[in-house]
Amino acid sequence: MHKINRRQFLIGSSFSLAHLALLRLYPGDDVSVTSTPPAPLGRIATWWRQAVRKEPSQKADYVALRGRDEVIPLRAAVVGDAPWPTNPVWYETDGGYIHSGYVQPVRNERQPEVIESVDEPGFWAEVSVPFVEARWRPLSPYVSYKLYYGTVYRIVEAVLDEEGSWWYQLKDGLTWAPGPYVPAHSMRRIPPEELTPISPGRTDKWLKISIPDQTLICFEDQTPVFETRISSGIHGLGTPLGEFRILYQRHAQRMIGGAPGDRYDLPGVAFPVYFTWSAVAIHGTYWHNDYGRRHSHGCINVTSEDARWIFRWVEPYVPYSEHTLRSSSGEGTRVIVV
Repeated sequence: MHKINRRQFLIGSSFSLAHLALLRLYPGDDVSVTSTPPAPLGRIATWWRQAVRKEPSQKADYVALRGRDEVIPLRAAVVGDAPWPTNPVWYETDGGYIHSGYVQPVRNERQPEVIESVDEPGFWAEVSVPFVEARWRPLSPYVSYKLYYGTVYRIVEAVLDEEGSWWYQLKDGLTWAPGPYVPAHSMRRIPPEELTPISPGRTDKWLKISIPDQTLICFEDQTPVFETRISSGIHGLGTPLGEFRILYQRHAQRMIGGAPGDRYDLPGVAFPVYFTWSAVAIHGTYWHNDYGRRHSHGCINVTSEDARWIFRWVEPYVPYSEHTLRSSSGEGTRVIVV
């Protein structure tokens, strides 16, 4: 059986080793560190405008304000003065520096491949551009949903519009029945080989989530094989502590909930794995980039890349053709939350 060492599993997570090193530093260290950013572009992922400042510090003068869904270049990741203790990372961009917490690293990769004939039950795909507008019919002037980079959906049909462009119809991850359409160039097909199981069949897998440390570590017996930073439930909506089992997994999920005044509607959440019947899950995130600090309504936020790794690793494995797999009693991977 193939095993990976600590260096390999850190490289396999969404953070590069250099970026992980950045997150271990603190402003008081008085050390200047620069790293390659996770992606060449960043999307402003919050409704609050974000300041670009002359230096990587909240105390520095701002030179521009960037609003929701603006896409900016990311030239470097640097350690600066942390606006809160858990995240001192800033991105260098045009005109200065912007704090990383609400900047989603993205790419703009229009896809040349079009699957013109889609066999049942369809195939999984992820948004490969900063965002795309979904419409109930191709070329409609009305936008139904805005879908973000890294979100995942099942493609169930390809159609050619009257102008000669291809569109994909989406289903799971957005609607239970065949739903709206997006331009085919905005979706990257996820081939089955990218979702094959990792270390399949092992009965000694377990997963530790530390709320104080805001970390998640996957173990095989006592050997850690994957580690990442998380965002758990905010105070008042905290992630439950204790020992659990993975109950069910999905390739993608539209998550809707919250209380009046704090509602959320999040299409295409990538690779959720649920460990309580109240729908607490480990899942991909695109509405912030501030891991190490509590953000959620109880779930465990990780990057979409990390969510995919965990989805492939936990037991039992979800076949590519299925949307949901429910584990038999006691069969799912053990989850310990402390």
